[in-house]
Amino acid sequence: MSPRPKTASDAAILEAAARLLSRHGPARLRLEDVAREVGLAPATLLLRFKTKKKLLLAVAEHGIAGMADSFREHRRRSGSPLCAITAVSQCVRDIADNPQQLANLLAFLQLSVEDQEFRRCAERHDAALEREMAALMAEAQARGEVIACCPGVLARATIAMVRGSLLTWNAVGTHTTPEAWVKANLEVLLAPYTAAPARRGGTRRVRAAS
Repeated sequence: MSPRPKTASDAAILEAAARLLSRHGPARLRLEDVAREVGLAPATLLLRFKTKKKLLLAVAEHGIAGMADSFREHRRRSGSPLCAITAVSQCVRDIADNPQQLANLLAFLQLSVEDQEFRRCAERHDAALEREMAALMAEAQARGEVIACCPGVLARATIAMVRGSLLTWNAVGTHTTPEAWVKANLEVLLAPYTAAPARRGGTRRVRAAS
């Protein structure tokens, strides 16, 4: 006898869980809410993921698995690797577009400090993120958009800047959107490395955040 077909894919469940995680944070996220979001019975969701912790770990792993595809899509839509770096960095609007969502995201990230399984996920996530960002930096250098540099080092600095910008936006930058705040800070970071032709041919420069 063949097993009963799934009424919602694992990917759909994990994407729904990520949306609810952004709204409610890990402490207030309930399996019942995720099940309702995708039209499953809570018992069915429990059967698939066993515990809320395993569901949250699966959400983290899903993000890692989809990272390369996300970077490729941004590169496809962008006119240049440097523009793709800006587009990727501005994806904060998909993560947190208000202070409460940011607080919920930070609560999820804090799990990597408190739990070894989440820490290992965070390490794999950061390694994948740095690898994809460094590949864009290397392409930008090869195309003459940035001057000679170490792509990996500049990639790490960019990632750190984006994360720091999220925190400072929550504190002092709420007069503008998070993506505009990140873009302004990114321009300051990359200005010493950006080749003149790329500056002339790229998108209009924005006054840097003070």
